[in-house]
Amino acid sequence: MDSIISYINIVLYILVWIVTIIFYQIKKKHIDAGSILLFSYLIYAITSLLLYNSNYYEFNRIKLFPFIYLYLMLMLAFWPVLKFNAKKIDGIQKIPAVYINVFSIILILFTIIQLPNIISEYIYSIKKLLTTSSGGLELYNESLAKRFSLGDGMISNLPSIVTNAYGSFGILLFFYYLTLKNRNIVILIGLFISSIMGILINISLGQRGPILAILLSMIITYFALRRFFQPKIKRIIKKIGVYIIIASLIPFIALTVSRFDDSTHGSMASVYFYGGQGNLFFNNYGLDNGGVRYGDRTFPLFKRMLGFDNVPHNFVERRAKYPDHKINDSVFSTFVGDFTLDFGPIIASLIFLFFFLFVIVKTKIYNGILRFHQLILLHFVMTLCMVGGMKLFPFSDVGGNLKLIVYFIAYWVFRLDYNIRILRQKN
Repeated sequence: MDSIISYINIVLYILVWIVTIIFYQIKKKHIDAGSILLFSYLIYAITSLLLYNSNYYEFNRIKLFPFIYLYLMLMLAFWPVLKFNAKKIDGIQKIPAVYINVFSIILILFTIIQLPNIISEYIYSIKKLLTTSSGGLELYNESLAKRFSLGDGMISNLPSIVTNAYGSFGILLFFYYLTLKNRNIVILIGLFISSIMGILINISLGQRGPILAILLSMIITYFALRRFFQPKIKRIIKKIGVYIIIASLIPFIALTVSRFDDSTHGSMASVYFYGGQGNLFFNNYGLDNGGVRYGDRTFPLFKRMLGFDNVPHNFVERRAKYPDHKINDSVFSTFVGDFTLDFGPIIASLIFLFFFLFVIVKTKIYNGILRFHQLILLHFVMTLCMVGGMKLFPFSDVGGNLKLIVYFIAYWVFRLDYNIRILRQKN
């Protein structure tokens, strides 16, 4: 009986996303960033059904209320993206070239510094994937051993820290640069290399998650800005995009097969687990995990900056600190789950509500022009929902918090510049 109820609740969750997509598409009448988000969540929900039906993984009874909570929180989080309508925008604010160039050149320079080493490691990793049946697992274990020291306060690779901190903001810089009529070819190529470099790095590390995150961020950014591309640029993006996706999926599949094909579950079952576990683990434990982590995963860097003691430096220390919790970040529970596990469902809902109100107010369009600092804020929400909907909060831990800081600095720099120029015009 419990199994039947669980299946019914998962199917109801799928139907809710189908109905949401239908109403959204009737209103928008075209595919945009909001459409991509909604379709992705439908895919995650369907994958959750396949996973629950799998013989290899077991979950507790699936209840209806956690799905209601999850759906409402997700809709609250990406409502600004659904509300965003590029067709009602005449154009994006043209910011002074000096600002965009400074942000771009910093990213490009630190990218170039790393390129020789990255290319060397990439070639080594591809050879290992092609010549060793367990090559992907070996690469992953090697990278996992290195990650034990992450967040310990030691700066061992400054260029890597800087480029990782740019994260999805670097992808936004690249696509925004493509909307400009006057482009510096050197900066354009540099931004493109910086955008795809993360794919090469994570293939070398045997990690699938960051590769998928980069691709998802590129896809949602393209659909958000495609109306502002010239027809020729749009055609080039589509062609190159297809090549990038194919070139990324081949090693992605190879990593999956290499790491899981010899396991008792098999590689296909691992795909179901990867894509569908977030909804199911949230349903089982998202509203009651046997305690909270007090922001130790979502905002550890900021907690240490504020003087809090006993803040774990990495995932190993964090899991050791909360051994009695039912689940931890070794499994996915969506970015909503990361907040409910850190703060509890009530505080998490208040955080989402306040952030939603802030974004809605700050991204209101005036005179048909989307300000660049508004685009930065919207892009942050798009990335959060697109990348975090299947896995976890993409801006967590020290590395993720640094990405938050980059978004914060960029938002306030461009907002301040806009306000100063408005004051000058009035005077």
